[in-house]
Amino acid sequence: MTHPHPPVSESSLAREVFGPLGGIVALGAAAGETALPVGDFTAAHGPELDRLLSLVQEVGGFGDETMAIVDELGWHQNHDATPFLAMWSGLIEPYPFDADDPVVVRRMVTMGADLQSVAFLHALVAAATVRTDADPARLAEGIAEALRVSCALLGGVTSPAATFRAWRVARLAGILQPGPAVPEDARTRWRDYAHRLEAPLLGDAG
Repeated sequence: MTHPHPPVSESSLAREVFGPLGGIVALGAAAGETALPVGDFTAAHGPELDRLLSLVQEVGGFGDETMAIVDELGWHQNHDATPFLAMWSGLIEPYPFDADDPVVVRRMVTMGADLQSVAFLHALVAAATVRTDADPARLAEGIAEALRVSCALLGGVTSPAATFRAWRVARLAGILQPGPAVPEDARTRWRDYAHRLEAPLLGDAG
C-alpha cells in the first residue's frame, strides 16, 4: 500500500531552499545602483553567505554531501544575473526586457525580492517541520536569522517582517486548512513555527 504522504528526501528539501537562495543572490547582485556580476557580489559578501549556508545546514539538518548541491547549481559563481531577472521575478516583465531601463530593472528586483524571500522562508520552515527530533525553538531562531541575513543581501528592498507577513498570507494559510492534503500533525508543526517566528520577525507588531 502506498503511503498517502511519503517522506521527502533530504536532497529535495535542500533544493527547495537553494533555489530561492540563488534568486536572492542574483537579485542582490542586481539591486545596487550598479549591477554586479554574481561572482563579484558573492565575493564581496562572503562572510554573510557563509553564515547563511551554515544556518541553512543547521535548520535543515543537511549533511555535507547535500550542501555540496550548491556547487552543483553554481548560482554563486561568476555570471551576469541580468538575463535571469525575469525568471526570478515571476515574469513581472516579459522576456526579453529592456535591461537598460532602470524602472524595468527595479520592478523586477523588487518583485523578485518579495517572491524569492517568501519561497526561501517557506522552504526553511518546511525543512524544519520534518525534523521532529530537533528543538523547534532553536530551529526557529535559525530561520529568523537566515531571513534577516538574506534580506540584508537584497539591500533593503524587502524586510524580514514584510516577508513573514506575505508568507503567512500566500503560503501558510493554505497549509493550515483542514483536509487530507496536509496531515494534522504536520499542520500543527507549521502553525507552531509560525507562532515562534512572530516575536523575532515582527516584535510587538505581530
